[in-house]
Amino acid sequence: MVLTAYDLFCRFGVQPVGIDWIVAEAGVAKTTLYRHFRSKDDLAVAVLQLREQRWTREWLEGGVRARARTPGKQLLAIFDLFHEWFQLEDYEGCLFVNTVLEVHDPTSPVRIESERRLVSIRAFVRGLAEEAGIRKADDFAHRWQLIMLGCIAAASGGDRQAAQRGRTIASNVLDRELRAA
Repeated sequence: MVLTAYDLFCRFGVQPVGIDWIVAEAGVAKTTLYRHFRSKDDLAVAVLQLREQRWTREWLEGGVRARARTPGKQLLAIFDLFHEWFQLEDYEGCLFVNTVLEVHDPTSPVRIESERRLVSIRAFVRGLAEEAGIRKADDFAHRWQLIMLGCIAAASGGDRQAAQRGRTIASNVLDRELRAA
C-alpha cells in the first residue's frame, strides 16, 4: 500500500489521490489500509518518509558523494544529478515541494512532514558548506536551496535545462563564498 500510495502521490499529488484510488490500485480492501494507517494523513506521512529515504538519502546524498570528492564539487554535483532527473520522461517534480504547495493548512501533519523533509535537505547542504569552510553555512544553505528549488520549479514548467542554468548561478555563489573563506 505504501508503495502504491508513493507512486500515486508522486505522479498526481497528495490531495487529488483518495483512499479509494489507493486501495483499488493496490488491490487491497479499505479495512486492510486502515489496519495499518489511521488516516490518509498517516499514510501520506509514511510516503514522505519513504521518499526521504529513497530520494534524499539514497539518490541525492549518495549520488553527490559518489560523483565528487570535495565538498565544493559535491555541492555542484547536486545540479548534475538534477539535470539527469529533469531529463526523465516521468519527471514529476519534488514531492516535498508539491505537497507544501498543495496542503495549505500549516497545522496539517502532511505539510509539517513535507517542510521537515525540506529542512533535512538544507541540513545536508549546510553540512557540505561547513566541510568546504564556508563561514555562514546556514545562510549559504538557505540560498543554495533557493537555487535548487528554482531549478525544480523551472523543470516542472518544462525547462529541462534548468539544472544547468542553476549550476552556473550556484557556481558563482560558491566561488564567491570560497574566496571569502
